[in-house]
Amino acid sequence: MMDGRALYILLISLVFANADSNITMIANDFVFTFINLYTEGKSGFILLVLVSNNNNRTANVTVDSPYPSFNNITVSVAPYSILKIPITPESIQAQYLGNMTTARGQVTVEDKGVRLQSDLPVSVYAHAEVSDGQNADSFLVLPAVHLGTEYVAVTSTDPNAPNMIAVVAYQDNTQISLPTQGVTLNALQVASVTVKTAVSCSIISGNKPFGVISGCTCGTVDGICGYEAVMSFPVDDWGTQFAAIPLMFLTMNYYQVIANTDNTVVSVGEGTTIVTLNAGEYQRFQIGAALVTSNYPIQLIQIGQNTGEKGNNTGGPFFLQLPSTDKMSNTNVLFQPTGFFEYKGVHLVFFLRIVTNLAGTGTIQLYHIHMEMKKAVGLSAHLT
Repeated sequence: MMDGRALYILLISLVFANADSNITMIANDFVFTFINLYTEGKSGFILLVLVSNNNNRTANVTVDSPYPSFNNITVSVAPYSILKIPITPESIQAQYLGNMTTARGQVTVEDKGVRLQSDLPVSVYAHAEVSDGQNADSFLVLPAVHLGTEYVAVTSTDPNAPNMIAVVAYQDNTQISLPTQGVTLNALQVASVTVKTAVSCSIISGNKPFGVISGCTCGTVDGICGYEAVMSFPVDDWGTQFAAIPLMFLTMNYYQVIANTDNTVVSVGEGTTIVTLNAGEYQRFQIGAALVTSNYPIQLIQIGQNTGEKGNNTGGPFFLQLPSTDKMSNTNVLFQPTGFFEYKGVHLVFFLRIVTNLAGTGTIQLYHIHMEMKKAVGLSAHLT
């Protein structure tokens, strides 16, 4: 939710390219879904898919879904550009049942998966936004080749928050175990569950690769409510070292850490322990700029929050999944702001954040961007 004259949206292209970790977010095939952007008293939503083509040739892209009201899309994405593709109708969002007391915790199966294919490798973001521009979040879509069979859900830590978990099948006859029951899905079917309780660290497993999108329709941080959504990494792709940088105008930022191994010790800086977790446990904590490390792989989520007076009282909760430092990009990255560009006649301000895990980074070149110089926070003293 937004309060004030401007909205600061962070959009980071986590295009991983590392020979050792063998993970790249640039690919030809993607499947995903949208968890419902339900907000009390709100109506009208914008759903977008952003396709980034970093090739020197035009990428031909198709978007399809088994949802009966969805019209399949065929578009071309010009070289070195990003195309925003509207996804309609808005009812393609996974159904929200949180306002139906008898349905809380019930698994709903729907034909609401979305598949995007391209003849050239591209990266993909999904974006959902209330049509008045006050509530939004984006998430990086994992390529189908990196989908896994075991995940741990990420939701709001607020025990009364309307949390959602949605899984999307990539193949027919995918058997999935959700927190409340098991379900068998065919390709592009979606199973979702809505609960008004904290369900972070719920284990979701299946017999074939599938995707998990989880979060909260109205997560609360410091009294501000906002839409939080993330497409989780499979457990096999978690990491043990992360560069944690507060968002613009903040000196401290909230994070949520999730463990899948007993006696997981999470530390900052030179080894100061934040928390020790067992499998199935999570913790929200607040720190400044620091290197976060662990003795076993973890999932680390940065949480958007109100920026205070310096940011015109703007900002709100959202989820940003941090890549471990071994999965940071070493190639070109394209980015573009999403959704609305102004609110009540005032132009919104967008920021690009560049984080490195090296003390000597060489030269970073920015093209076709208007920049306003702001104070930057460095981590070179910690990242060696």
